[in-house]
Amino acid sequence: MCEPSDGGSLTRRGFLVLGGLGAAAGLLLPTASASRAAAQADGVSIGAGHVILPRDVWGVGLPPTGPMKREAPGDVRFLLVHHSASPNDYSAEQSIRYLRSFYHYHTSAAKGWPDIAYNFLVDEHGQIFEGRQGSIEWPVRGDATGGSQGFALLTCFIGNHQDVAPTEDARSAMVALLAWLANTYKIDPRPGSTVEFVCRGSNLHPEGKLVVTPTITGHRTMSRTTCPGDQAFALVEHSFPAAVTAALSVAGPASSSSPTRSTTAAATTTSTTSAPASAVGVPETTIDVRPDTTSVTLVSPAPTAPSTIQPHEQSPPTSGLLPAQAGGEEIGVASPPPDPSPESPDSRSRRILEMVWAGIGTVVLGG
Repeated sequence: MCEPSDGGSLTRRGFLVLGGLGAAAGLLLPTASASRAAAQADGVSIGAGHVILPRDVWGVGLPPTGPMKREAPGDVRFLLVHHSASPNDYSAEQSIRYLRSFYHYHTSAAKGWPDIAYNFLVDEHGQIFEGRQGSIEWPVRGDATGGSQGFALLTCFIGNHQDVAPTEDARSAMVALLAWLANTYKIDPRPGSTVEFVCRGSNLHPEGKLVVTPTITGHRTMSRTTCPGDQAFALVEHSFPAAVTAALSVAGPASSSSPTRSTTAAATTTSTTSAPASAVGVPETTIDVRPDTTSVTLVSPAPTAPSTIQPHEQSPPTSGLLPAQAGGEEIGVASPPPDPSPESPDSRSRRILEMVWAGIGTVVLGG
């Protein structure tokens, strides 16, 4: 039976309906911000207000499709910056859809990699994501268009930075990420610092070639590609080394939150400790990497010779199953792919709303 109603009171049924709507609003409205806040709390703080969001934030239901190797102790010698070549001007929530799209493309027959290629990704809102599974704890080897030369950890801007520079938030996050990685793996980021390695093989440097590279560099110095785009590459060459060095001088020694160091590796490549200047036409190594110490041994940086690489774009894949070049470092995707997976916040919100409305309908129609 309905209770008497006047202008200032609600019926019991109306109260229940409004209560159900209120519950729905309470569950639905904070979904995006609350889930991000929870992820931030579970992430790894890397200083300067930045946090690495773990893979579970975006990769639920997307496990690696095969085994992945780790770099041997001391063999993370430099940091490589990519861009995804996907469109800019996306929302913070759309970053998740891009990441899932990259994973699907990278693990498809078109690429054949066991997981998303990059160890870490940075979006234009300054969010930092763990990419390849295990990268927070271990120096997991990545993959790249044109072949992976080894001895590096891979970072990636989510966006196309051929003509448009990364946002200020993205630049700040990338600098913090590179500083954290440099500190963790004892890499000298100072301008002019270089390291050497024997290449495992790319379409620019054949297997067995002795390569000398800046300790922070772009994908185009390792493979025949325009990645990470002219605008981002200018930052990598001219701004990031000094910015990362400054960040390290403020941050100090690695904290207890640093990832666990690998003690074994499935396969290693013997590297040379001294390179003739003629090896690749750049100076000898200027960093002494000592993985058993707690600090980087810095030496006087030598100037880096101008690059003679002639990067070019590769032909795009033709598969229509996935957005073209999602994370393929060529021509960007047209729009973020819809990916309301059963585990995504959007799907959870819909299920909650359906349950609430079902309850409301029972109250209204059933009395």
